[in-house]
Amino acid sequence: MSATPPPAAGGSLFRPPEGRSAPRRIKVNLMLATLSDVVGLEHLHYGLWEGEPLGRAGLEQAQERYLERLIALIPEGATRVLDVGCGTGAFSRKLKDRGFEVEGLSPDPKQQRFYAERVGRPFHLGAFQDFYPERPYDVVMMSESAQYVWLPKLFPAIQRAAPSGCLVMADYFVVEQDGSPMSRSGHPLDAFLSQAEQAGLALDHREDITEASLPTLVLGKQWVDRYIRSSGHVFEEWISSRRPWLLALAKRVFGRTLDRKLSELDELLDADEFARVKRYLILRYRIPS
Repeated sequence: MSATPPPAAGGSLFRPPEGRSAPRRIKVNLMLATLSDVVGLEHLHYGLWEGEPLGRAGLEQAQERYLERLIALIPEGATRVLDVGCGTGAFSRKLKDRGFEVEGLSPDPKQQRFYAERVGRPFHLGAFQDFYPERPYDVVMMSESAQYVWLPKLFPAIQRAAPSGCLVMADYFVVEQDGSPMSRSGHPLDAFLSQAEQAGLALDHREDITEASLPTLVLGKQWVDRYIRSSGHVFEEWISSRRPWLLALAKRVFGRTLDRKLSELDELLDADEFARVKRYLILRYRIPS
C-alpha cells in the first residue's frame, strides 16, 4: 500500500495530527496504570498464567512467560524491532539484551522517560498512526497497544513500518458488543481480522490466552481493595478525628470523582465479565511489501 510521505519541515518523522477529534488517538489503560503506580509493576500487561500462586511473584512469572512467548514468535534472521506502545521500556530492554536493534514508540512522555532510563535511544515520541520511519523494521511488536490506534489507521501504519516484515502482537478484542462497560475497550475481533485480511496481512499464528490472563484481573481486584480502598478508609478516619470540616469539603469536591473511578476499576477487574465479552489473543502476521 503506497503512502504519501510526511512533511519534511523540521525533519520530523511524524505527520501532523489530522485533528483532535480523530477517534482512539490516546487512551490510558486505567487498571494497569493504577496498579503500576500503586504496586510498582515493571510490566503493563496481563501476563500468561500457568498455575502460579495468586500474588505478585506469580504475576511476575506470568508476565515473563508472556514476553518469552512473544519473543519466540520473532522470525529467525529478524534484527530491527519497533516496540509500539513500549510502556515502562522493560520489554525493549529484554529485546536489546537478546541482541535485537530495538526502538520504542509512544505518544506518552512518561513512557519516554522510562525508556530513556531503561533502554536509552532511539525513542519516537508520537502516535503510531502518524509515524513514517526513515528505514523499515523487520518486526512491529505491539503488546496491548493496537487497541489504542483507530482501526482504519492501524494497518497502513504497520505496513509503512515493516513492509515485507511481520507483526507480532498480543491484545484483547471484543466479541460481545452489547454496550456493557467491558465492551467499550478493545477492537471488535471480527472487524480487526477482516481489515487485516483486506490490507493483505497473512495470519500465520493465532493463540487464545483469555483464560490464562484472568488471574491478573482477580489479583488486581484484591490490590485495589487492599491498597486503594483500605488506605482511603484509614485516611478518612484519621482526618475526621482532626479536621472534620476538611473531610466534609473533600467529599463534596472529590467524592463523586473518586467513587466513579473506583467503580470503573471494579468494572474493568471483573474476570467473569472479561471472559464473557472479550478474547485475549496472541497473533503473528506476515506483512506484504
